[in-house]
Parts: sequence; C-alpha cells; structure tokens
Amino acid sequence: MSDTSNDSAGVLFARQPIYDHQLTLAGYELLFRPYGGGPIVAADFDGNRATSQVLINAFTAADINEVCDHQPAYVNFSTDSLTRDIPFDSRALIIEILEDVTDTPAVIEALTRLREEGHVMALDDYSLSDASHPLLPFVDIVKLDYPVYTPETLTAVIQALKARYPAHQLLAEKIETKEDYRIAMEAGCTLFQGYFLARPEPVYGRVMPVNRLNILKLLAELNAPDISMNNMAETVQREPFLSVRLLRMANSAFAQQSRPVTSLHGAVMALGLSRIRSLASLLVLSRFDDKPYALQKLAMMRAHFCHYLAQQLPGQTSEMGFTAGLFSCLDSFMDQPLEEILAQIPVHPDIEAALIHRTGSLGLILQTAIDYQKAQWEVIDWPHLAQLGLSPERVAAAYQQALTLANRRE
Repeated sequence: MSDTSNDSAGVLFARQPIYDHQLTLAGYELLFRPYGGGPIVAADFDGNRATSQVLINAFTAADINEVCDHQPAYVNFSTDSLTRDIPFDSRALIIEILEDVTDTPAVIEALTRLREEGHVMALDDYSLSDASHPLLPFVDIVKLDYPVYTPETLTAVIQALKARYPAHQLLAEKIETKEDYRIAMEAGCTLFQGYFLARPEPVYGRVMPVNRLNILKLLAELNAPDISMNNMAETVQREPFLSVRLLRMANSAFAQQSRPVTSLHGAVMALGLSRIRSLASLLVLSRFDDKPYALQKLAMMRAHFCHYLAQQLPGQTSEMGFTAGLFSCLDSFMDQPLEEILAQIPVHPDIEAALIHRTGSLGLILQTAIDYQKAQWEVIDWPHLAQLGLSPERVAAAYQQALTLANRRE
C-alpha cells in the first residue's frame, strides 16, 4: 500500500494536484523522483526510464486509484515512451506529450493508435502562439506554460485555440499567485496547476531489495523453452514483487471486463504466455536500477530479434532465440563475464553454446543480431544464413518486427 507519509519507505514518485475552475480536484500529475529521495542529477536523467519507473510504481507498487483519489493520473511521455505499449487502464491515465515530441510518422502512428485505444492526451509545457501546432488534433487538453505569457498574449492564444478546437480543455500550469489564477481563469483556462494551489508531495512505498542471483535464476526459468502456462504462473508466484505487479498489469489492461483477474493463472491466460514472458522479463530487468534504460531496451530488442529469426529455422524454438538474445546482455547488467553468470543459472546447452562460443544455428542468429544492431552488415555471415533460408530481406523484416515490438513494450 502506498502513502503520502514517510513510514520508513522510499519515495515512489511525487504527485501534484490539478484543479478545475471551481477548485475541485481534477487529477494529479505524477512526477519522477529517485527512490532514495535524493536530488535528480540532470546529467544522469533519462526521460524514458523516468516514465517507465513512474508508470510501474504508480500502477503496480502503488494503488493508482488511492494515490489519485479516483481521478486521472497525468504522466509525461517522450517520443520513445509513446511508441511502446501502455498496458494500463486508459481511464486512469492521461498521457502528457512532452514539448520536444515532433510530428514524425512514428509519432503520428502512435498517437492515432492511442486515441483508438481510448487514451486521453495532453500537450505539456508548450509555449503556443497560435492554434497551428500539428499535434493539437490528437489531444484533449492543452497545458499552457503560464509564466511565458502576458495577460494579452495568453488571451489571444486561448481565443485562437477555442476557435479551432472548441472541445479542448485548457490547463494553466505554474500558477504561483492568486493573481496568476485570476488572470488565467479570466483568459479562459478551466484547469489549473501550480504552487499557489499545491506543491508536489512525495508518495512513499516499498520496493523489495534486489538479490541479483535470484533475478538471474528467475530470468532463466521465465525463458525456459518448454515452460507451460501453469509453470509460468508458479514461477511468478514465488516472487512477490513480480506476482503483484503482473496481476495489477493484467487488471489494468483488462479493466473493461466485468470480473477482475484474481489469480496469476488468470493473468497468464489473459495476457498470453508470450506477453507475460516479455513483460515479466522487462520487469525483472528493471530491478537493475543502476543500469540505463537504453540497456534494457537493447536487451529486449535483441531478444525479440533473435525470437523472430529462430522462428524461421527448423529445429529451433522462438523461445530459445528470445532467451539467447536476452541473456547475451547479462554481462552488462551484472558487470561479470558471461561464463561466470551462466555457471550460476540453469541454461539449455544449445543456448549456452550460442552465448559462449556462437556455435550452432542459434549462435549464428545471435551473432547476426549483434552485428545487425551495430550496423556491421559487412561482417554478417550471409552465405551461411542463406543456407538456412534467411535472406537479407527476411533478416531485415525480422529486425523491423522486433524494433516495433520492443518499442511498444512496458
């Protein structure tokens, strides 16, 4: 259970309330905070990782409805975060599109998909001068950075927005005085956020301590080629942090159902074995909180790439490909040689041979994935791949599939 009082727990995130024109609570913005409660170091800050951490903590380590008083949670999303799957109840989340997000084809595709899925979106921290911004048609709320405007320019931009997008709600942020609040309301804003109304307050909770050897063993079991749905549920059940989070994810993803998902077996059935494996692996990797988000993404991308390549080879299961790709990054997560890591966990002999010696067809596709990710196409063993039926076109298609899936995973 989460709390806004410190009871020897760590900071999960901070929340700042948002009010309507009658000063009735209309939501909370959830803000990243380091778990230990220390300062955010700008040089080390990773926006994608911050979004992932806030979402995971808000929806799985905390009770989102309790934290937000049954109002929606506003969460910042970067370009990268927008293009990944969001397996949470769209009614509980408002996606804030950060000011550096541009209207690339990938972003437009992602925003179109998110609207179709029922997500409410807001433009965040935009200093608009008119109603011509290309992302305005996709959003429902516009957050205006109040301090950058004079009363006259604020009124002008609000009139332009209302003329073109009459249904959009306008939120004035960084309201620091009663006079700011009055001016913003008279200009036409209907939602308000800032120090005059309330400062951000920390939300506390407990994140279980990390035993890295146990994490490795759990990864190995989750990615066993012959694991069944029952075995997957039993494996997850032994790890409280994982079981609670996957149950919450399943219920967030299927919030429209009349019955809640109450068992891990039900969660596995609802999400499917492949999605559970991918989500569980990503959650487990997130326990390495001293490692950059980019490393998690690289590992998941390689896992999916090897999965799709192995799928096309006789005698290889796609699950073994996924595991080989994922485990090939373990030395970076553990700061240990791969040989030492594999000595501590049970791994299929073919996977171990691929990881250590790059032998067998599994070793070939793993090396191909590594070289492809580094754009070292000239060193790829194309003749050997051709003998296995893997043409450059099929490899490229597998890469694109993996990239799309890795970008959309939580």
